[in-house]
Amino acid sequence: MENPAAQGRKHYEMSFYEILATSVARMGPTPNHMAIIMDGNRRFARAKGLKVMHGHEAGSTILDGVEEWRKAIGCKELTIYVFSSENFKRTKDEVDNLMELIFRRSEDTMNDVKSGKNTDMCVQFIGNWERSPEKLKNRIANVMEITKDFKPYKLNVALAFTGREGILRSLQAFTGWKDETPTKTSESEENSLGWNEYLIEQAQHSAHMRPIDILIRSGGDQRYSDFMMWEASQAYIHFTSETWPEFNFNQFMDAIWKYQVFRRQLIHKPRAI
Repeated sequence: MENPAAQGRKHYEMSFYEILATSVARMGPTPNHMAIIMDGNRRFARAKGLKVMHGHEAGSTILDGVEEWRKAIGCKELTIYVFSSENFKRTKDEVDNLMELIFRRSEDTMNDVKSGKNTDMCVQFIGNWERSPEKLKNRIANVMEITKDFKPYKLNVALAFTGREGILRSLQAFTGWKDETPTKTSESEENSLGWNEYLIEQAQHSAHMRPIDILIRSGGDQRYSDFMMWEASQAYIHFTSETWPEFNFNQFMDAIWKYQVFRRQLIHKPRAI
C-alpha cells in the first residue's frame, strides 16, 4: 500500500466560476511573470485571537489556489517572498516555526513529484538560504535538482532574501572587473548602460528569470519591502488591503483585470517627442 505521506498535498480543484473567469482573462494580455509579497499573516492571526504560527499556516494554504489560478491565465513564472533576511530578527520560536513550515512545503513538493502530480513546474530558491537549518538546505537542494528540467512553469521561492543584498552580490561579483573595451563611438556609450544592466542581472539570482510584469502585495502596506526592486522596476504594482490569508480568487482576478488596463494604457500612451 502506498504511503499516504508520499502522495503530496491535496490538489486544489478550480470551480466552474474560476475556470470561466480565467478563460476570459486569457483573451487579453496576461503576465508572464508574477511576484507576490505575502504580507499580513501575523495581523490576521492576532485579529482572530490565534497564535502567530496559525496565521503563517493559513497563508501557506492560499498558495495552492494561486498556483492553479496563475497557470490558468497562462502565467509561466511566479516568485513568492516567503522569508526576508530581516525576518531573522524575529523571535527564535517564530523563525524556527517558519523554517519548519517551509520545510514541510518543500517536502510536499518532493511528494508531488514522486506521485506524478508535478511534472511541469521547476522550483528554484533564491536568496541566502545557506542561513537555513541543515535539513531545510538539504531539502531545498533536492527540490531544485529534481525539478530543474520541468517545463513550462516555474516557481521562485525567495528565502532569506532582500533586494539590496542581491544588488550588493552583483557589485561584489564585479570586484577586479574592468571594462577594457575602448569607447569608439557615441553608440557604444549608449550601449554601455544596457551591457552593465545585463551584467548585474547575471550576477544576481535573477539571471534566468523573466522580467516581472506584475507585483502584488497584500496586507495594506504600499511599499516594496526591499523585494525585487531591480527586477520589478517596470512592473505594474498592485496593493490589496486584505491580509494574505484573506486573499482569494476575486482579489487575484482584480489584480489581473487592472494589470490588463495598465498594459492597454501603455500601448496607447503617446510617445514623448
